[in-house]
Amino acid sequence: MHRKEQIEATHTKPIPCYNAETKRKCRVVLRVPSLPADNPQQSEEASHMGGNANCGCRRCKAGGPHTVTETDQGYHAMHYAPITRMQTATGIKDKVAQHWIEILLKKSREIKANHPGRSAEDIKAELKTWFDAQPGLDPTRDTPVEILHTILLGIIKYVWYILHSGWTDAQRDLFVIRLQSTDLDGLTVPPIRAAYMMQYCNGLIGKHFKTLMQTMVFHVHDLVSPELFILVKAVCDMGAMLWVHEIDDMSQYTSDLKILIGNVLDAFGDYDPAKILLKIKLHLLPHIPEDAVRFGPLIRNSTEQPPSSEPGHCHEIRFHGPNEARAEWRLLEGC
Repeated sequence: MHRKEQIEATHTKPIPCYNAETKRKCRVVLRVPSLPADNPQQSEEASHMGGNANCGCRRCKAGGPHTVTETDQGYHAMHYAPITRMQTATGIKDKVAQHWIEILLKKSREIKANHPGRSAEDIKAELKTWFDAQPGLDPTRDTPVEILHTILLGIIKYVWYILHSGWTDAQRDLFVIRLQSTDLDGLTVPPIRAAYMMQYCNGLIGKHFKTLMQTMVFHVHDLVSPELFILVKAVCDMGAMLWVHEIDDMSQYTSDLKILIGNVLDAFGDYDPAKILLKIKLHLLPHIPEDAVRFGPLIRNSTEQPPSSEPGHCHEIRFHGPNEARAEWRLLEGC
């Protein structure tokens, strides 16, 4: 709460500072464009029960009981981001929503006391208009898909487990030889320790999965079935589109990304259909294009620590689109 008050204080009293580029005084207003975190924490911030709920997506109402999701229509719906979006939650035993529930109840009682003749629907409409006009975050939209936990520690980890758990010792040894011989020119990955990665195949971390995402598609030929090879190619193609620093054509980017995400979901559906119902991280994929439009490159919302980052320095990330101002500090030149 103390940090929230500090940020809000800059809205009425911007921080005075000096712009070294323009050599002019300026003032800075702080904005919070998103709530980056892993999926469980983002669900809590969005007043959502989490991935184990029947409706496991914090962003939409996809899912339901097994009697719904196991039908043809229900299963098909898990491949898409529904148009109807969950804007608020009931807030039962929820620390975020309870604050607003109490305020709305108080305002409702005041309206009823001052205007006894007004209908419940009229009061409800007025409260909704007031609530929607409040400044701040909408957790169901401002919790962008976080690619470290959703992609590297999610989708790539699923595929890696399918691979190594189905190989014989001879196939594992062959993959280790191939992986260790990878030419690292052009790759932003640490030196590959293939034998270590295979020895501790169930205990890898983000940097290992990032290496696998960029390289394994070139080394699994004749080690997997045709269906599994299609899955590996689809996942690696999608990963290459997510780790970008700049988006020049947002329309083209999101169009291509939707196709690649569809390929991943179709490949999982062909190889292991149950994953679509059991793994909420797969359903979150169709929400990524919306996040790209709203926040820009997905890597800016990743909790992954850049290896070359230093305190006090900012890595430049640019994107071009109508919403780019949401991710910037507003500089008030000459104030």
